[in-house]
Amino acid sequence: MPELGKLVAFFDFKDGRDGLLHFSGMTACSETLSVITRHRFCVQATDNTGKPASTTPARDKNKPTLDRYYKSVYFILHDKFWIGHGLVNSDWAKLEEEFNHIGKPSPKPKGIIDTVPFISSGTKLAQLAVLFGLGEPSLGYYNNCEENYDAIKQCRDAMPILDMEKEKDMGSNIYPMISHLRKFQQPPEKATTKSARGSEPRKSQKLEGKENPPRKSLAESPSSLEERLLVAMKREDRVTFFDFKKGSNGLLHFGGMEVTSKTLEFITETRFCVQATQINGRPARNTPAWLKNEPTLSESYNRVYYMLHNKTWIGHDLRKSDFPMLEKECKHIGKSPPRPKEIIDTVPFISSGSKLGKLAVLLGLGKPAARLDCRNCQVNYNAIKKCRDAMPILDVSLLYKAQKGTEIRNPLLFVLFFGLQVEIEQDKESNMHPMISLIKKYQQPPEEETSILFGHEEETTKRKSPQGKVKDGGVRKSLRLKEASQRLKKKSM
Repeated sequence: MPELGKLVAFFDFKDGRDGLLHFSGMTACSETLSVITRHRFCVQATDNTGKPASTTPARDKNKPTLDRYYKSVYFILHDKFWIGHGLVNSDWAKLEEEFNHIGKPSPKPKGIIDTVPFISSGTKLAQLAVLFGLGEPSLGYYNNCEENYDAIKQCRDAMPILDMEKEKDMGSNIYPMISHLRKFQQPPEKATTKSARGSEPRKSQKLEGKENPPRKSLAESPSSLEERLLVAMKREDRVTFFDFKKGSNGLLHFGGMEVTSKTLEFITETRFCVQATQINGRPARNTPAWLKNEPTLSESYNRVYYMLHNKTWIGHDLRKSDFPMLEKECKHIGKSPPRPKEIIDTVPFISSGSKLGKLAVLLGLGKPAARLDCRNCQVNYNAIKKCRDAMPILDVSLLYKAQKGTEIRNPLLFVLFFGLQVEIEQDKESNMHPMISLIKKYQQPPEEETSILFGHEEETTKRKSPQGKVKDGGVRKSLRLKEASQRLKKKSM
């Protein structure tokens, strides 16, 4: 394979669902993958004469053809190493066909690094790459190139988690993941134009000589949404993901999702934006002028209370951020805040330094959403579900063992966590999802606070309720203050 050079090109060129051709490309440094230039657009497909194809929808007849952008495409791609998903069997053939239709010379690659052989290899890093979104089609069509680029960079961060050493070409400083992808490349056989569409192998197909056994689910979920809702209502095995923070636009963003605790099946969702309020319940003065017409929490209070009250809450930094802010806003509008049955905060889990905790960060747990802040809840939910799929990849196997006097449907869950056997006790009333049980194991005991009395430091343990009120310890503190004041009086006499 020829030398890589200083620049590589990521690109994607496929038919979109809207009937247009979607192109996205970027030029990056081969050593650090720092983006230098990027370009993306939608064009009409053309026929052999170079005119727009008759299959173009009527609403898109004013869209340009590739003839308008061919110089930019040629500059980004020509004489560079191409990196992408399905380039050999799909994108390259389609790009060459369109350039021939408009009568222009098509760009030629210096070499091609296709991610299809890597994903089909079945290695642990390849399975994580699929969880990161490598090769998955995007809803934005021409965002596929950027998603593949981000997935490859996340794979680089996941290498230490899998105890993989940095892999580099001899005598060069090539980005480690690019060097790793090159090992899976075969001599390219460019597909014909007829096989450009639909010839890309699917990840779900069995590999030759290898079989991917299906992962056994912990419980079979009902098929229809109505059955899932009925089961959830009868068993009351529901947990709530929620997020309530101040967004970048100055509004308060709320996002809540109610799911089953055993399988994390989706039940219902609520999300909205409201103005912050003052103590008297009126909108805050620092709200921007163009947002003065937005409602306050009082209009959506019933929905929030019904979704959160007396439920198990799951989220990121709920104790120190979301719950205090929600409690504050409820008091401002003169309403009683919802109370949790239990709080499962993901902060201790991702701060534990475990391999699964590090991977959860790469999957987006605790990271803000890209655009809408009220979707942070959904980002955390998806990350936790992907962590469940990553357990077998990280050799975290699930075993069941029945306790004496316990029915089979309520077993103890034993997780072989990186060679250490960790026992996770299930709730006797309802089984919990493995990731929820694992995150619960990292929840910290009641905080230990230190009080300084007249120069003497004494450690006192105070048990706090979720609302932050001290349940016990107040009498002891008053006694210590009384003793300290008596000592001062004796010294003064």
